Amino acid sequence: MKTRERLKNIFVQVLELSPEIELSKIAYRETRFWDSVGHMRLVAAIETEFGIFMETEQILDLSNFEYAVEVLKSHGVTD
Repeated sequence: MKTRERLKNIFVQVLELSPEIELSKIAYRETRFWDSVGHMRLVAAIETEFGIFMETEQILDLSNFEYAVEVLKSHGVTD
């Protein structure tokens, strides 16, 4: 499974989204269940799935799917 697909699955599961969701339309605090608790659950799930430790700044700046992709790339996670 490719990185983006794995990441999408995390977003869908943690934030209880429809699998058909257009990920460009979701954002932190604008999406149901993506509040501060959901945010930390999302971070933990990403770190666990990809075996990384996100920097504090990355955690604070994580506000959309594309940024999460960029975070993974910065940790050497690619397809």
